[in-house]
This record gives sequence, structure tokens and C-alpha cells, in this order.
Amino acid sequence: MNSFQPRETPYDLYFTLAGIPVRVHPFFWVMAAFLGISSGDLFTLVGWVLAVFVAVLVHELGHALTMRAFGYYPRITLYGLGGYTEYGMRDAFVRPPRALGRILILAAGPGTGFLLAAVLAAVLLALGRPVAAFVGWPIGLYVVTNLGHPWMTDFVNSLFFVTVGWGILNLLPVLPLDGGQILREVLGLRDPSWGTFRAAQVSFLVGAGIAFWAALSSNFFLAVLFGYFAYMNYQLLRGPSLW
Repeated sequence: MNSFQPRETPYDLYFTLAGIPVRVHPFFWVMAAFLGISSGDLFTLVGWVLAVFVAVLVHELGHALTMRAFGYYPRITLYGLGGYTEYGMRDAFVRPPRALGRILILAAGPGTGFLLAAVLAAVLLALGRPVAAFVGWPIGLYVVTNLGHPWMTDFVNSLFFVTVGWGILNLLPVLPLDGGQILREVLGLRDPSWGTFRAAQVSFLVGAGIAFWAALSSNFFLAVLFGYFAYMNYQLLRGPSLW
């Protein structure tokens, strides 16, 4: 949810959604296209990139709307492999959220994505379109449909895949993912420093375990991603700033 602010470029896309400023860095489009490079044709690739854009934007919008409910003026940036939402300024007459409020803000991103997938599935079923769900690796749950038109079917299935998969991935107890930050909040209810330390330990072990499993499964994207997360948490455990 939170990260560094990438440098502005002449190719940044700016717009406002529900009163919340949104910035899309060009590297977001590059990474989305790279992840979908195995698509069969240009139209399928464009549909994949659009699905990634919608899914990640909805995820960050869930964070942002919940932040605004707590008196903040958030901003969304889509960059690299995903996005992040900054709290921004806070209304002077509103107290900052406590641990439960911060957990709600963190959980709102995946929750909003799951809600989008549920609404989309309900609309398709109401229109008489088939919708199937099954459990499988690596994201845990898959939802698929068949709309008759191949490009539209690919787009909707990509939207299901990214929306559900991005939410599940973000709930894993690995910092800096939403699940890792929720774990840090829960463990730090009495002592924030102790909670950060324990959350980093769990994040390192889980991240390294997922990276190892992904490498054995030839899923090199997840192997690199969670290997990087494990390395980040290893550095955090070694660094004096933790305390």
C-alpha cells in the first residue's frame, strides 16, 4: 500500500476518480505488458493490460476510500508491479486511526477486489452466462467464464484472475504486502517494535519458503518476487532502524 514516490515523467497519466487523484507511471504499463507477453495476439495482450489496470486501481481505491473515511486526503500511484496509496494530509479535527482502523485500511484493498469479482460473477450469472470457480495453484482460487466472444472472454477471465489473485497474494503474511502489514499491526498492539521484529521474522520465513516452492515449480516470477521480499525482510532484521 505504501512505497516510495517514483520520479515524475512526461508520460505520466493523471486523472481523478471518486475525488481521489490518481497517477499512472509509464513503468506500470511496461510491467503489465511484460507479464502478459505470452498472450496469443495483440488484442489479448491489450485486454490483459486493461484487466491489470482495472484490478490494481480498484484495489488501491479500496485503500483510498477507507483512508478518506478516516479523514485523510489520499493519492493513488500505479507503478511497477502494482500500486500504492499515500495517506496524504489529514483533517485537523479527525483523530488518526488506531490499530483496528489501520487494519481496516489495509484489508480494504483486497476486500474491494474480491467484491468486484463477486459483483462481476453475479452479473454474469444474472445474464445467464456460465461462471465456474475452482481451487488451484499458484493463486489458490480461479474464477472463469465463457462469453462466446474470445477477446471478451479473455478480458473478463484476466480480470477475474488478477482481481482474485492480486487480493490473495496481498493477504499473504509477508512485508511489505497488505497481509504482512496487518500481521505487524496485530503483533504490535502492545509493543510496535516487537511487532515489527516478529512480523519481519515471519515475512522472511514465509517469503523464502514461497520463493523456494515457486522455483521448484518453475514459477520464476513468484520466485523472484518473494525472494526479493525475503531479502528485504532479512535486511530489515539486520538493520538498527528496526529498533
